[in-house]
Amino acid sequence: MFRAALFVDSMTDLSRHGVQAAAGCRYTASDEATARWRRLCSRSGMLAALFVGPVKALLVAAAVFIPFERLAGLHPTQPTFRRGWATDVLTGLMNGLLLFAVLLGVLAGIDAAGAACAPRLRNWVETRPLWAQGLFAITLADLGLYGLHRLQHSVPWLWRFHAVHHSAEEMDWLVGFRFHPVDLLLLRIATLGPLMALHMTPAAIGIYVGVAGWQSYLVHANVRLPYGPLRWLLVSPEFHHWHHSAGREAYDRNYAGIIASWDVLFGTLHLPRERQPLRYGIDERVPAGWAERFFHPFRRSAGAPAEPTRSAAAIVAIEAPDALCAVRPARLEALAADVSTAAAR
Repeated sequence: MFRAALFVDSMTDLSRHGVQAAAGCRYTASDEATARWRRLCSRSGMLAALFVGPVKALLVAAAVFIPFERLAGLHPTQPTFRRGWATDVLTGLMNGLLLFAVLLGVLAGIDAAGAACAPRLRNWVETRPLWAQGLFAITLADLGLYGLHRLQHSVPWLWRFHAVHHSAEEMDWLVGFRFHPVDLLLLRIATLGPLMALHMTPAAIGIYVGVAGWQSYLVHANVRLPYGPLRWLLVSPEFHHWHHSAGREAYDRNYAGIIASWDVLFGTLHLPRERQPLRYGIDERVPAGWAERFFHPFRRSAGAPAEPTRSAAAIVAIEAPDALCAVRPARLEALAADVSTAAAR
């Protein structure tokens, strides 16, 4: 998915903004309180890249992925500027504007809490080599993404926001912009929050942000890109296209954003050979305009009738009761709980 949403600027931009912001802060190195403020300023500079990043990322990604999709298109007849592309661009730009201040405040709080609760662990993490921090950042953040992503598909109120992303009926790199701001905020907290709590350096966080930003465009892109044996280790466009599939066999599968091994480990992998999804999207109707998409989840949570969800359990139980016999016994209780939730809504 990730997935996502994820982040949309390069490690170079993040590091440069971080250095500039840190240089603008007045502090005394011997004062622990001001030293902590210096760290937060550095990270606020890193996050400043999220404010201007979407515009830069849009231009760079367009230069890369428009010709890439033309040369190696999975669906060659799909137009470059498909229906709804302008709304997806607007969504990405607006998300950068809406989330900057909120995200900065939340992550600053997480950083302060980590300093109070685990100072020795933070000191140990901060002294590791950059390459080790970078690998650890990618692994830990993607595990956080996996966990949140599963919740987004199983908790009804989270799904209301996440459904905006899954409403895409044609896959291309611009779908990486199609996130409700609440959905994207939770995603960024789940991925960046643990890194801030452990006091990863801005450069290490930048490694994750750069990889995740590129990955978000790539896995949604309309490209045929064989990964060979790496398909079991890394999330590929094929892997994530199945996550967006409208076919019931792929519902609630393939949650990871970068490391496919999480789905292998937790039994949520769906990656058939020699087949691609026939169509994408969800059953419920999500408005096409930016403002309508923004208010759509809130209207539903305020008491509007719930549309069919993408929960495999609810669909099996409501539309095809006889299919319950094909479900593994170990999942029957979870299915029943999902059905009860769907019925209550």
